Amino acid sequence: MDKPKSEKTITIKINGKDRPFQEKKEEVQEKAWDPRQLDRKKKQEQTEFFASIQTAAGKEADDSFDWILPEETEDADIKEYKKAAPPKSPAKNGLSTLAKKFQGRNKQGFLTSIFLAVFFAVLLGTSFGFIMLKLVFTDQAAETVAPPINETPAASNQKTPAAAAALEALTAYVVQGGVFSNSEAAQQIQEANSQKGVYSQTIKMGEQTFLFLGVSGSLDQAKEIGADLKSKGIDVFAKEVAFEGKAIKGLNTEEKKLAENAPAFYQSLSEGAASASLGSSITPEAAEKIKNHSKAVNDLPADQIKNKSLISIREELLGASKQIDAYQQAGDSASAGKIQEHLLAFLAAYQTLLQSDGQ
Repeated sequence: MDKPKSEKTITIKINGKDRPFQEKKEEVQEKAWDPRQLDRKKKQEQTEFFASIQTAAGKEADDSFDWILPEETEDADIKEYKKAAPPKSPAKNGLSTLAKKFQGRNKQGFLTSIFLAVFFAVLLGTSFGFIMLKLVFTDQAAETVAPPINETPAASNQKTPAAAAALEALTAYVVQGGVFSNSEAAQQIQEANSQKGVYSQTIKMGEQTFLFLGVSGSLDQAKEIGADLKSKGIDVFAKEVAFEGKAIKGLNTEEKKLAENAPAFYQSLSEGAASASLGSSITPEAAEKIKNHSKAVNDLPADQIKNKSLISIREELLGASKQIDAYQQAGDSASAGKIQEHLLAFLAAYQTLLQSDGQ
């Protein structure tokens, strides 16, 4: 018995249009019923069914058709949600962000360039101004707050304030060899005395030049020394010479001490010189005075004595003191003569100091 022909219709809907697809099956001769054959047939029908679908889809794809997009409709129920922008970091909202915003509004960029140039110029100038202002105030503060630097210079370089020394009147008992109106005549007599082995010293006082051959602590001792010189063929006489007191300005502290102690030191030395010149021993009292004055002058720093006359005074006084020590030890006439030489040189330097007014 033959099976009736069956037709299967597949409807595919594309873009809202129904496209029917019919597949006709040929009649199949009726065969003996077999379960395996039935399963095979079902599988074959399924295969053919899916193949027909793919074939129909391929044919439809070849056909040209228009895509119909859904029309925009306003739906009150549909709400529009906008994505919130993330918060901007404060660190990024700087000059670059401002420039980008300005460029977004001004596409040509001409006004942006001008604005940025002016802005940076003002910013740079203001920055430099604040920096310079800060430096000025810092320097002023440093000068105000900085404590003074106390430096203690070395004793040799330290300057003492100028002072005035009051020189006392000095009375000297001398053996004078003559008074001359010009220094050339005095020098000639000085050379003649030197040939006889007698030391002499020229000292200019006012308009006259005096020639002195020795000093003494008293007028009587001066006369005795003069008598000894006369025996050697030298014309001399004893005399008292006064050196007036005077205030010497422009001296430092050490120089003032030396100038004020010099007259007393000389007086003690002149007593010892007279004893030595007469071949007598120096009294203990005179020796003690000489020792004390010598120590006081030696204690004065030599580098602080700047005045040339005072330098000579110091050297001559200390030299005479050493020669007195030598005479006390040896008792020879050579030491006695050197004592007289130092003291006569002292009188010349002392007179120069009075005339120079400490300069």
